[in-house]
Amino acid sequence: MPSWTRRVLVAAALAIMLVVPAPSAYSAKQMVRIVAGTAGSYDLERQVFTAEGGVEVHLDGIILYGDSLHADLAEGLVTLQGSVRLVQDDQEIRGYALIYDLETGEGTFDEVRAELKVPHGAVFVSGSSVVFDEEQYHVSQASFTTCDLEESHYRLVTKEMEFIPGDKAIIRHVVYYEGKIPLFYWPYLVVPLGEELEDLLVNLPVVGFSEHEGYFIKTTFNYYLTDNAYGNIYVDLYSRLGLGAGIRHNYKLAELGEGFIYLWGIPTSSEPAYKGAFEHTLAKQSWDFTTKNSVENTWVRKETSSDTTLNFSADGLKGKLWLKYKQTPDSSTKEQTDLGLEGSKGLTDHLTVNLKGNYIQKRTSEEVRIMDYLASAVYSQGRHKATLTLEQQFNPDLLDTETPGWRSIQRVPELKWEVSDLGVEKLPLQAQVVVGRYGEKPSNVIKSRAYGQLTLRPKTWRPRTGTNITYQGDLNGALYPDGQSQAWLYGRVALTQSLGKNLSLSSTYRRRDVWGTTPFKFDAQKPLDELYVRLSYNRDKLQASASTTYDFTKKSFNTLTLNTVLRPSDKWRLDVYASYDLNNRALTRLVPMAEYKRDEVSVKLGMRYKPHVQELERVDLRVALPIGETVELSYDSIYTPPSQRFTKGQISISKDLHCRKLVLSYDHVAGRFAVQLVINAFPTLPIGWDSKSGLSLFDLEDVADIIDVKE
Repeated sequence: MPSWTRRVLVAAALAIMLVVPAPSAYSAKQMVRIVAGTAGSYDLERQVFTAEGGVEVHLDGIILYGDSLHADLAEGLVTLQGSVRLVQDDQEIRGYALIYDLETGEGTFDEVRAELKVPHGAVFVSGSSVVFDEEQYHVSQASFTTCDLEESHYRLVTKEMEFIPGDKAIIRHVVYYEGKIPLFYWPYLVVPLGEELEDLLVNLPVVGFSEHEGYFIKTTFNYYLTDNAYGNIYVDLYSRLGLGAGIRHNYKLAELGEGFIYLWGIPTSSEPAYKGAFEHTLAKQSWDFTTKNSVENTWVRKETSSDTTLNFSADGLKGKLWLKYKQTPDSSTKEQTDLGLEGSKGLTDHLTVNLKGNYIQKRTSEEVRIMDYLASAVYSQGRHKATLTLEQQFNPDLLDTETPGWRSIQRVPELKWEVSDLGVEKLPLQAQVVVGRYGEKPSNVIKSRAYGQLTLRPKTWRPRTGTNITYQGDLNGALYPDGQSQAWLYGRVALTQSLGKNLSLSSTYRRRDVWGTTPFKFDAQKPLDELYVRLSYNRDKLQASASTTYDFTKKSFNTLTLNTVLRPSDKWRLDVYASYDLNNRALTRLVPMAEYKRDEVSVKLGMRYKPHVQELERVDLRVALPIGETVELSYDSIYTPPSQRFTKGQISISKDLHCRKLVLSYDHVAGRFAVQLVINAFPTLPIGWDSKSGLSLFDLEDVADIIDVKE
């Protein structure tokens, strides 16, 4: 949910009491200045102060206005009457009378009216009275709306609202009025005041149709029992599946932690349709425990997951124990389990000991078991760091779909010495020396290895204005038994050059030279010799670029990527992406996209075409057209000619009802129809959907992804 939406939502629900000044502002210890427009007097004997005509009360950033003021200092009771206004931080709230008890901190503001400025609009609120004390606020007969008409098109009315600063608001007996007609009712709405607003549900019911569900109506109700027990009730009705029901119960168990339980299902369905989740968190002074578990078996997806973690810390010892499990039968990774334990302890200011054990079992097309053990001691002193490691470490590439040529490497043991700065003036040099005995599987090579590296960290040289040169590199060498050795030198130089006011050139040259051989596979180095070049042009309404890489080792080019953006006018934009095979001199992919905008009319058309085989891969279309002043017709689709099918397609007709919007949508790919009533101030209220097609061309920013080319 966007942050500004959160602010609007909370401001609308709590508008009345949020602008009521905190009781501390009225404390007798506060500096108060009172200005009387007509007359003011003080009865010394009775300790009563009165003021008439254009009364102003200034205190701690708040200004109160009224026709008359009566302050009984002996009783500690202050009354401001007649056209009362409270102004704070550019917000204003009006009422008939404000009464405040200086001794108890209790007060009442009667017949409240306000127009509150919030991001993206205003909230109009009213209430018969606001009763507040040092702990909480109570509002009776409250009404709020974002409709700015005298007779508002819609409003939310509540009989009672309880506000606990810094915690939550509890709104009871809420009715949604469309004009003068009550349409929806919620017994309770709980509004958490923190960042997490998942428990706030003001969802208007959604009515629709889909091929699998049939006609449906989905509703959500909020309930509140105590501060430690509240949640949501879900009631869904499907013509083809039957009645769906669910509950999410949030709980707090004091010293035993907090969490929620979620259950939902359609017991009348002929096929399994259920979801469930359980989360619990328990935090103590030296440790915290969190478990997150969920299961879903519906027509949308089938998935089971569990994630449990225990973090602990005591006497300089920090650690973590975890167990993760996930089962997704319809994905490439059917099942995966991850069990692990790690910990570290600082023995001195310079010496730290680390331990780690990890077991992973993964089932794809084959079953793989991975075990990883590690023990290390790290000693740091100034620029120097020494690490002694004993480990059986598995290559992370093993978790990819392609099985590599080797699976694991053991370090039994390995000693590493690192120097972060060699102290050479103007040269950021660092070095490391590593000596160890290694065992590699499945090759079963077990040998010793001595390795050294000298590294030049990135350094930039600016020989002239408009020219930047960045260079870095490293020199490496490794010795093995039986006279084998391997050495390699790696360097990288990047140039950024301005070729004029609108033209620039950037290039990167990388080279690795390798000498000798290694008995292992994990540290085998391959020669590298390539140059990347990018030419960019930027002038007013035209931006263009071309980039490619040349491999000197293979003596071939990578794909040439072309990108052009043309804005001939405020209404038109043309984007053209292309990929060209320099080796075969063939245009392999062309992606033109055109956009037209004028007032409320918007049309976007994009295509992806393979010229070398004369194949049109896909066509994207997004159209928004006004029909009259208050009706808009829109269409968003993706069509793939090779398969002659749509992967995305939604038609929507929306009717602007001033402060609300009525939307009729049909997704001809998913076969789903829905009717939604949207309050413009709360764009997240309706429940929407989209086709399972991924993003359209217009939503992608990475050119390489759009044209399906990896740079």
